[in-house]
Amino acid sequence: MESLGLKTVIVRYMHRWKLFLAAFLFSLIPAALYLVFYPQTFDFVARIQIQEDKDVSVSGLGLGEAAGLMRSFGIGGSGVGVNIEDEIAILSSNWLFSSMILDLGLNVEYYRPYSFYKMYHDAPLKLSADSISMARLDDEYRFAVSVSGGKVTVKAKSKTGGWNEQFIFTSLPAQLKAKEVAFTLDFDNGASIDGNFRLNIKCLPAGWVAEKFAEDFLIEDLSKSSNIIEMGCSDHVKVRGKAMLNTLIGKFNEHAKLFKRSKDNPMMAFVEQRIDSVISELREVELALKAYKTQNEMTLLESDVLFYTEQMKELKIKIMEMETQSHLIRMMDNYVKNPANRYEVVPSPMAGSVEGGENGGGSSGAVISYNQAIVERDRLRRSANENNPVFISMNAQVDKLRNGVYLAIENANRSCDMTLADLRAKEKTLDDKMKTVPALENEYVSFKRQQEILQGVYLLLLQKREEIALSHGQDYEHIRIIDPAYVLRKPIGPRKLYAACGILLLTLILPLGYLFAQSIWMALKEEYLRTK
Repeated sequence: MESLGLKTVIVRYMHRWKLFLAAFLFSLIPAALYLVFYPQTFDFVARIQIQEDKDVSVSGLGLGEAAGLMRSFGIGGSGVGVNIEDEIAILSSNWLFSSMILDLGLNVEYYRPYSFYKMYHDAPLKLSADSISMARLDDEYRFAVSVSGGKVTVKAKSKTGGWNEQFIFTSLPAQLKAKEVAFTLDFDNGASIDGNFRLNIKCLPAGWVAEKFAEDFLIEDLSKSSNIIEMGCSDHVKVRGKAMLNTLIGKFNEHAKLFKRSKDNPMMAFVEQRIDSVISELREVELALKAYKTQNEMTLLESDVLFYTEQMKELKIKIMEMETQSHLIRMMDNYVKNPANRYEVVPSPMAGSVEGGENGGGSSGAVISYNQAIVERDRLRRSANENNPVFISMNAQVDKLRNGVYLAIENANRSCDMTLADLRAKEKTLDDKMKTVPALENEYVSFKRQQEILQGVYLLLLQKREEIALSHGQDYEHIRIIDPAYVLRKPIGPRKLYAACGILLLTLILPLGYLFAQSIWMALKEEYLRTK
């Protein structure tokens, strides 16, 4: 039954084929109008690669942990990664689009009366204002311009500000003063006051236009693993489409340069200030270290310790020698003063101990003379008796020389004691210095550590200053243009598929709508007659 009913409906409609044919012929009219009057629209594409901002590395300076510490505070050089999502957000920002729109003048729209699309670079007039006023514009202004009979008539009004005036000029350029901005109207593209034409102009805040443009632009990353961003838009004017993409790219790169410079300038001021401060601190530490070394008679701690050790070794040897000599002097004193050795020759080792005293020359002569006298006495005793006047005279001479030996021994003993006392005093002084070496070393190492840290920071700051200076001097490019804006080969509008779909829909909808409305009308009419 359902198949039969559906077949009945189809057959019923087929009997009305003339109606469908009429609808088909009628639908050709809007489709033809669409294909003829809709401006030919093209797609535009551009691709850019975001460059990583890599600073010069400071690892080669040998600063060790100091460089790592400074890098952790963002002062040292290190490569900076790219966040594509952040870059896309900046590219899609209203501010960047507004800058592009103001640069190209796209916030001022020119229309021929009854035209479907905006003019670009081919309008006979140009409306402008100073850049600050255009950037601060917050209302929509409309101008209906008529050039005829050697005069220019302008009907101007604002959308919400209540400004509505009419101006008549006999020459251009001329000023149109609104409440917040003064517009300048002038001829463009060879137009003159002698021509006759009409033109509608609309001036919008750049931010409002940017909202619409941001929706129409396609900005996305080419892939998740690359730094390449693809940008696209569509327009019916090829020059304008490419200009929008290229200008947006240029503004984006310019914004990155300004941001980097605005970030580097405070950094340079901070680095310069820190360099002066570190130089002052380093000078204070060096002066304190110099005073400390002078006060403690230090040159290099390691050399001083080695020098003290050598001096102590030499002093020990000298003290041992002097103690040995002192012992020999005492033995010689006991030997000479012993009555049993009254006329005995002083042994040569003992005599040598007296010769090493401060009065070595005198002492040595006294002992030698004494020994020679003893030898001569022994020779006389063998040849003469003790009562011989010569022998008696020799005994007297020996006794006299013995007294000289006593005096020489006493002098040598005194000299040896004084030398020992001096050596022991030097030993004690040197020992006291060596005992203070650990404490001196701790303070010295503390000074040196502070000096090395400040020197490391100073070198790092100098490196950072050079990096900033080099980045200012070089032509920094935040992006690399892979593909400048270009137009795709096939236009996207008007689309024949859209026209065909429109024809099909109108061919079906109009007859069906008419037949449905007719059946409803007949049903209502029958119901009305039956009830009547």
